[in-house]
Amino acid sequence: MRHPAALSLIAFSAYAAASPSFAMAQYTGEAFARGSDTLIYREVHIEDASRHAIVFQCPDGRAFARKRLSTAGAPTQPDFDFKDARNGYEEGVRGEGGQRVAYVRKVDGQRSEHPLSIDAGAVIDAGFDAYVRANWDRVIRGGASVPFLMTGRGKFFPVKITAAAAQGPERRIDLRLDAWYGFAAPTISVTYTEATRLLRRYEGPGAIRDDHGKPLDVRIEFSPSERKSDVPSHAWEDALALPLDGRCPA
Repeated sequence: MRHPAALSLIAFSAYAAASPSFAMAQYTGEAFARGSDTLIYREVHIEDASRHAIVFQCPDGRAFARKRLSTAGAPTQPDFDFKDARNGYEEGVRGEGGQRVAYVRKVDGQRSEHPLSIDAGAVIDAGFDAYVRANWDRVIRGGASVPFLMTGRGKFFPVKITAAAAQGPERRIDLRLDAWYGFAAPTISVTYTEATRLLRRYEGPGAIRDDHGKPLDVRIEFSPSERKSDVPSHAWEDALALPLDGRCPA
């Protein structure tokens, strides 16, 4: 049975609260190999109320991958596209007329597409963050279970969301498969500031994969000092125009 590995496909790039529509915000996450202080890559996020771009950089600053999300519709169910130029891996969700389609291109070049049937309460990729903020009290009091899209499989799996007790100004929220085989799947932990509900830390399978297509197990730290508001609007175009010529090892 391959279900226990499915939670590793929740490897989303975490997405913090959107800024007002007239301004863009920028923040940076530093990804380390779990259990070490070895920097693997950085995520530079540019966003406003309806769009979100993430540029993945090697430690030397050169970009190698990019994700773009449209959050103008249902914030919990964004369209998105992701591409890693080092190994050709791609995945995303797009609309085709009245149909939503999940697609993936694996590192071996194999491509697949899956039409989606999406429930109103389902969550796609970084829409998890919007879900948590919109349902904060419910998650804190007793947790929740939501259908979460495993993009690579083109299917929704039940994911249980639970909150740990607050630790000072922060609170950790855990995701795990809500099924009998969930014990065999990795747990994802996402830490927020209690007061502002902004992302501070992500621990689990990341968006970046190794040369064999396996998600890297990472800890991503989002420092408040790296968060900027009122970023010029051309930052969006700049992020999309950056050449993906970084070649740091996966």
